[in-house]
Amino acid sequence: MKNNLVLLVRKELCLGCGLCAESCPQQAISIPSGVAHIDQSRCNHCGLCLDACPRGAIVELAIVPQHDLQKTIAELKSKADDLIARIDRLKERQRSSRRVPW
Repeated sequence: MKNNLVLLVRKELCLGCGLCAESCPQQAISIPSGVAHIDQSRCNHCGLCLDACPRGAIVELAIVPQHDLQKTIAELKSKADDLIARIDRLKERQRSSRRVPW
C-alpha cells in the first residue's frame, strides 16, 4: 500500500477481459472466476491497470485510519450542533418579533 492508497476492482463493472492483468508489470492482477483480483502486496500503484481497463472497473481509494474518521465525525457533529443552535435562536427571534405587544 503506497500512501494509504489501494486499488480495488468494482466487480459489477469488470468484464474479466484480462487487459489489466496484461498491463501490470508486477503481475499483481489475476482473473479468478472471470473477475479481476489485485494482490495489494505486489501492486506498486503504477496506474497502468487503471488506464487499461475499458470499463473503469479499477478504482483507487484512500484508506483513512479509523481515528482520523472519528475525529472528523466529531468535528462535523460539533459544527452541526452549532448550526442547529443558531437556527433555533433565529427562529425564536423571528417568533418574538411577530408577537403583538398588546
